[in-house]
Amino acid sequence: MVTFKSLFRLLVPGGMRLIWSLTGAVLYSSLVCYIDSHAVPSAQIFNASAALSISVVFGLLLIFRNNSAYERWWEGRKLWGQLVNDSRNLAIKLKCTVEPIDRVDLIIASNLMSSFAESLKTHLRLERSGHRLTQLGISDLGQHVPIAIAQRLYRLIAILRQREKISDWERLQLDTHAKALMDICGACERIVKSPISASYKLLLWFGLILNIGCLPWLLAPVFHWLVPLIVLVSGYFLFGLEMLAEEVERPFDDLPNDLPLDAICLTINTSMIEILENEYGT
Repeated sequence: MVTFKSLFRLLVPGGMRLIWSLTGAVLYSSLVCYIDSHAVPSAQIFNASAALSISVVFGLLLIFRNNSAYERWWEGRKLWGQLVNDSRNLAIKLKCTVEPIDRVDLIIASNLMSSFAESLKTHLRLERSGHRLTQLGISDLGQHVPIAIAQRLYRLIAILRQREKISDWERLQLDTHAKALMDICGACERIVKSPISASYKLLLWFGLILNIGCLPWLLAPVFHWLVPLIVLVSGYFLFGLEMLAEEVERPFDDLPNDLPLDAICLTINTSMIEILENEYGT
């Protein structure tokens, strides 16, 4: 169900930052209109070609900025889609390959794989969560929890091999998907720990402010007091795109334009229960 709060967060990326930026732009453009009407005509200060050149240049920079941010979001989406697939494949092969397998081992495997996705989510958000960690034997939340869970999953596979419930070839088949879990973790960490250059973003903000600063002087002689409305619409898209890019470039945060990690974790948890803990399919 779409609530007013969720709709507001979708339509106003950046929240109050965008609102305050637009408020400042409208007040500034109103001041320019007053000056143009009562003091120095703005047409004598700026010309159309200069303002158009500035708009084109920063329009191209915004396109590059949003493309760079979207690439990070898209890569994160592919990684978490791969996590869903590898978790399901590992669960199916574990259920169908190991004969006979104790129900206790199946429940342990289900908890481990579900907890891995949950712990990876909280790890990428720089949070700490005790979700299922106590029953998994992980008491130190200061450690790298996804690594600790992956170690226990590898240990479970090794124990199954020691009991001769799987062959070396079957162990290699399981290892392929178990290895993918840490590959996904490392790729997600690379996205989090290698942000877009702060200098580039700072220069782009200076350019956006310069563009909004020049626009009212150009438009005031023609549109007069309609200029604040025009600046409001223009600023909404310019500042809104930049703030949207700031959200999208961090795809694992808990923001409306980021990846729905909670829903993905729920999907993995449901799949593990259906594959490993339910009786059908045995």
